[in-house]
Amino acid sequence: MSDHVVAQLLQIEQQVRRCETLTELSFVMVNMTKTLVPYEQAAYLIGSEIERLTVNALSDLSLVDRTTPFCAWLEQIAKREDSFESAANTHTIDSASWPAELANDLSEFSPNYMLWLPLFIPSKPNQRVGVLWLAKSQPWTEKEIGLLQHLASSYAHALQFFVSRTGWRYWAKRFFSKRVQWILLMALVVLSFVPVRLTVLAPAEIAAKDPLLITSPLAGAVSQVLVKPGEHVTKGQLVVEMDKTEFKGRFDVAQRELERAQAELRTAEQAGYVDRKKKSELAQLESQVELKTIERNYLKTKLTQTDILADKAGVAVLDDPDKWKGRPVVVGERILSIADPNHVQLNIMLPVKDAISLSHGNKVTFYLDTDPLNPIPFSVDYSSFEPSLTPDQVVAYRIVANIEDHHLPPRIGLRGTAKLYGKQVSLAYYLLRRPITFVRQRLGL
Repeated sequence: MSDHVVAQLLQIEQQVRRCETLTELSFVMVNMTKTLVPYEQAAYLIGSEIERLTVNALSDLSLVDRTTPFCAWLEQIAKREDSFESAANTHTIDSASWPAELANDLSEFSPNYMLWLPLFIPSKPNQRVGVLWLAKSQPWTEKEIGLLQHLASSYAHALQFFVSRTGWRYWAKRFFSKRVQWILLMALVVLSFVPVRLTVLAPAEIAAKDPLLITSPLAGAVSQVLVKPGEHVTKGQLVVEMDKTEFKGRFDVAQRELERAQAELRTAEQAGYVDRKKKSELAQLESQVELKTIERNYLKTKLTQTDILADKAGVAVLDDPDKWKGRPVVVGERILSIADPNHVQLNIMLPVKDAISLSHGNKVTFYLDTDPLNPIPFSVDYSSFEPSLTPDQVVAYRIVANIEDHHLPPRIGLRGTAKLYGKQVSLAYYLLRRPITFVRQRLGL
């Protein structure tokens, strides 16, 4: 090795040690190497042994545009060479076995003699930091290849400080290598057939089961509700008072008319002993007394019905008693209900878009908003035949579930989220059920 070659080699290594960025070092590799070994074209392709090689620097160019035909052609060559076992060794690239689409562009893009120079870190000979591609019109000599291999070791030693193998980008690329991708794909196919229970979430509320409905027995106005929400009610307790003004007045009038009819009947009975004409009117007066008695008794019953009593003991279920004061009601209108606090059910409003096939006895888990860490087990009792519109303007099915035995029932009125369990389906259907439904509705299938 001549003194000139040694001096030139030392100068290049000195330039390498002065580089502060990967861009500077890449520029030195593709341009300064020419002072040691002559060539016409050079390119630095960055990428580890498990990554795809991409063009990072080109000789005589400050910027690299990977969208150009030359860069695309060069990366195709690198992909082909990297797939061979000889990719880890320095060698001349044999273009005789190239496919036609690559061989046709050789004369346009590159000289005939190309050298593949992999850059491996000296302390870690299995870790590649890139490949140096060199091309010239004359064959490569062993002396030139030897000098380039020595220089490649210096380049790789410097590159390890710029190309990190511990960052998330490296591990992401390593994780998404072709082998890992195939393994993940096969695992995904296998897992897609794993059977799972089809589940869905829906808002729910604890309600009384078979409550006693307190309805208005007559048309009128509510005077006052005498119980408060959640108050314990005993059997026979007065719970609602209706306005008595109208019925009290009508009852008093009917009572006076009855008394008048009775007085006329007694007068006719006394006069009948001496007057045959008065005696003939007795039947008519008796009918009037009987009619007035029926009217009076009917109004007395209505007056009695203005005081509504509880037919059984339980807990009063209503919103705000003050809202009922003076409110007009019709016959049969619900005012409140009396429920057994130990006899409850779960009312679930399942949106139509989330509906699944359910049957009697299906498992339901209820998560209270006030205590989500202690779920309560229920089972499906029945479901409504047709959906209805909820107060939130959502079309949903009403599903009723019963609490499991030996479990303390929660307070009536509590809300939360119910998780309903349907039949077993494949994991693929479980994950793609929503997209399948959307496509089916869009395409009308």
